[in-house]
Amino acid sequence: MAATQSLSQPDPDRPSEEKPAESDNMEERDTAPLGHPRDNTGQSEAFGSPGDRAVYPPNIYAPQAQAFYCRDMEVAQCYLDGNADAVEFCTHEPYHNVLAAATYTLQEGDRPSRTGSISLFDVNPDMGRFELFYRVETVGIFDIKWSPVVGNVGPMLAQADADGYLRVHGLECCSNGGDSLSLKEIVGKKISSSMCLCVDWNPSTTSISVGLSDGSVSVVSFLESQLNVIQEWKAHDFELWAASFDIHQPQLVYTGSDDCKFSCWDLRDGPFNLVFQNSKVHKMGVCCIAKSPRDPNILLTGSYDEHLRLWDVRSISKPVNETSVCLGGGVWRVKYHPYVPGVVLAACMHNGFAIVKIDEEKGEVMETYTKHGSLAYGADWQRGNLSHKVKQNSSVVATCSFYDRLLQIWIPESSVVKQL
Repeated sequence: MAATQSLSQPDPDRPSEEKPAESDNMEERDTAPLGHPRDNTGQSEAFGSPGDRAVYPPNIYAPQAQAFYCRDMEVAQCYLDGNADAVEFCTHEPYHNVLAAATYTLQEGDRPSRTGSISLFDVNPDMGRFELFYRVETVGIFDIKWSPVVGNVGPMLAQADADGYLRVHGLECCSNGGDSLSLKEIVGKKISSSMCLCVDWNPSTTSISVGLSDGSVSVVSFLESQLNVIQEWKAHDFELWAASFDIHQPQLVYTGSDDCKFSCWDLRDGPFNLVFQNSKVHKMGVCCIAKSPRDPNILLTGSYDEHLRLWDVRSISKPVNETSVCLGGGVWRVKYHPYVPGVVLAACMHNGFAIVKIDEEKGEVMETYTKHGSLAYGADWQRGNLSHKVKQNSSVVATCSFYDRLLQIWIPESSVVKQL
């Protein structure tokens, strides 16, 4: 497999804690991303506290976004202040132009630490604008997620930290007036001595699931601006990279781990009610899980084994298509298109990014994007429709890659993403 072969030679630039995971059921595995948590550097050490973080004007401490144009596809780019691992467009009106980008950087030495940041960008293709307008320093971040749109609740950004904290920020107008926006931390809570690796909101924004580096999953209530761990259990043997609510049945949580297992849990009857567990199909660790927003029976899993798999939750013993879709790199993140049915954007680690069309029985790669020079980790679609000023009936995508710290904004050329 391409990803495994590309890791067969030592990489002098790879942090020492990013090393192959060990397993009893396979001879070799892909290297885990983001500085593998299974190390000897002291997971329980906290590298920051809620009050320690600095906020800097972007024009002083962070590189500025620079837009340029390539053929008929508008592209903008900038380099972030640290290793880039997550990008998320805001899901709320009228803030679809707001893009959050997160970083995680391992500082090696006698006392290794993990540092990070969140940067906010104004992405407006109609006006040709791509501007960094806010940045805050944090500890190393593994995952961020904007809250779903519910009633009159404003946009909130959940953050999974390397120091074991879950933090929730609100998107607010700056205190000095005007139209400028910033993030204000609503609440932060240390939920584990292990690292928080992934985060997801339930559809009503009343609870948050968090995957931990010791293989546990936490379900944390978020009520009246307070975080409280209401359930936590040992779900897997190794790092838990995916912990996602079922958007149609929010009492269910799906988990995926470095132990190659894909599981579902029912929260109604206690933390140990295992609905199903598949340990035979994924040949390497499970990196991401995405439920179809339109079909309550369909979900996708991505794995280090380079395959994107389509599942029917009514028959979980095997994928819908046994061959699934090989994307040529570990499938780290998958995002369904917000409007076009059956279209997903995948971050494929060593093989860039792919747009895949999923139908009832199979998937087909419609377009690839390989203008990143490092591990492809972060990917998201921008909500909202574009006007004819940019490219009629098109979608806008944000992607980021790890070691080269590159954030790209681009417009797919495939007709499969054309709005009808």
